[in-house]
Amino acid sequence: MFNVVGLNEFAGMANGNLHCWLCQKAVSTRALFCHHCGTIQPLRDIDHFARLGLERRIDIDMELLEHQYAALSRTLNPQRFMIRGMGERSHAAKQLEALNESYEVLREPLRRGRYWLSLNEKEFKKATDTHPFVKELRHELDTAAEPCQCDRVAQKAGQALQEGIMGLMQALRGQKWQEANAALIELDGLEAILGDVRSRRTKLTPEHDNKGGISGVE
Repeated sequence: MFNVVGLNEFAGMANGNLHCWLCQKAVSTRALFCHHCGTIQPLRDIDHFARLGLERRIDIDMELLEHQYAALSRTLNPQRFMIRGMGERSHAAKQLEALNESYEVLREPLRRGRYWLSLNEKEFKKATDTHPFVKELRHELDTAAEPCQCDRVAQKAGQALQEGIMGLMQALRGQKWQEANAALIELDGLEAILGDVRSRRTKLTPEHDNKGGISGVE
């Protein structure tokens, strides 16, 4: 059974440095609502994990993430603030927008990996050289003369992507920051190739095949 973050929990412990914009009573940094007057609070600068009421760790319980997101989305549903003032409606909209961003970052392994590096203040210069395997696949795709060759590239890239994500998570768990950054660079290249496969395949597919509904790479 999930321990859903509710309104009282998101009121949290008061922070002497922050005050409710309406009643001026002390509120916590991660409070959605003032626990004195119940007014929704302005958007605060907190991390994505805290915004979703999750423990800060690289491995996420995806079912819990979905559950927390659904619960908080209902809490911030714009319909609940229709009869409130402009200030509250504006705060609610910004809180919901930030919640959506936090959810999208944490649910995607690559985005979560980059975010984890930034949380640990590990920033690396962008690579100037393409990863050898990515470079090989890119050449294979660019020189493909038949749709089936594009499909083979997609298959190779997809498999490498899955293996790369596992390697990325392992490196991040072990705080091997340089290794994790190298994995991210390779994964970025693989994602770019997968994104280009469909357009390349379309160019190589005869017009009558497209009209006939022959499926390509999704």
